[in-house]
Amino acid sequence: MPGYRAGMTDWHFLVDRNDYRHTRTVDAEPAALADGQARVRVDAFGFTANNITYAAAGDMIGYWTFFPAPDLGDAVQWGRVPVWGFADVVESRSDGVNEGERLFGYFPMSTELVIEPTGVTEAALSDGAPHRAALPPVYNRYVRCGADPGYDADLEAEQMLYRPLFFTSFLIDDFLDDNGFFGASTVVLTSASSKTSFGTAHLLHQREELTVVGLTSAGNVGFVERLGCYDRVVTYDDVASLPDGPAALVDMSGNASVVRSVHERYGDDLKVSAVVGITHWEDRLGSAEPLPGPAQTMFFAPSQIEKRHQDWGPGVVEERLAEAWGPFIEKVSGWVTIEHGSGPDAVADVFAEMLEGETSPDVAHVLHP
Repeated sequence: MPGYRAGMTDWHFLVDRNDYRHTRTVDAEPAALADGQARVRVDAFGFTANNITYAAAGDMIGYWTFFPAPDLGDAVQWGRVPVWGFADVVESRSDGVNEGERLFGYFPMSTELVIEPTGVTEAALSDGAPHRAALPPVYNRYVRCGADPGYDADLEAEQMLYRPLFFTSFLIDDFLDDNGFFGASTVVLTSASSKTSFGTAHLLHQREELTVVGLTSAGNVGFVERLGCYDRVVTYDDVASLPDGPAALVDMSGNASVVRSVHERYGDDLKVSAVVGITHWEDRLGSAEPLPGPAQTMFFAPSQIEKRHQDWGPGVVEERLAEAWGPFIEKVSGWVTIEHGSGPDAVADVFAEMLEGETSPDVAHVLHP
């Protein structure tokens, strides 16, 4: 798209990796393209509590590695938080990648990204940049919207906000089923109002042998109950009322006191305690005293994807996800109000709001750089 840059300002939204409240926006100078590279302009991305988990687990899992921050010459260790969204190819020196095509995938909170397309097929391509080579392939893959049978331009906002999180929900449900639910008859989900939690609850709720319980704050009870995908909704201060019997805990909150209260409620009746998210990022440090019951295990979605690729063969995970996605997106339509914002100030405002946990569960954000 010759001349598309006219009048446009490029920027990066940066986060202090040691103090998430310390952020800044800096201008970016577009780099010249080398042979084999393509430049994409980030058009829109969804921002949810899951993106706060990307920051909180950035060093543990490597989320900061995907999109290194520019060196500003100061003492701050800056990072760029990954987001899921859409971008358009605006310049290409890569065979088979065309200017004007639209991609869905993993991007930085920036106006553009230079990628090195590899594994290019009609359906997708991957970023083969050397610094991403050792990272999970699912995060390096970009779907080519023009060849995606599931792409609907009218549902882009829902795809950005729900599709990546529902993929995680699908894999949590599959992980539990793959392990016979560890003998549990109750599954307890924390941060029940979060999209990953209620996506998981939607899938688990279809299994008649399970009781699905959502743990949430008192202020979110009404919203969570209206979702209709939990058998019971319990507040964080009423953990003692959780159902008796063998249980599984799927923790999206990272809140150490909540996790401890569930472990103490069940003791040895807690059959598995899986950590998925860290939405309560400031409450993740708890007592050094060991937890009753099982040790916590980190659920890492790419590991379950790889296992199922080996179990089922290529393409089956994606087929089963697509089968589950249609009914889910039809059901959740209207559950939340989607608010749109544009420019770096809107990005900064939404980031701060989400960081402080001030976003209402019935509101979701789509941002346009």
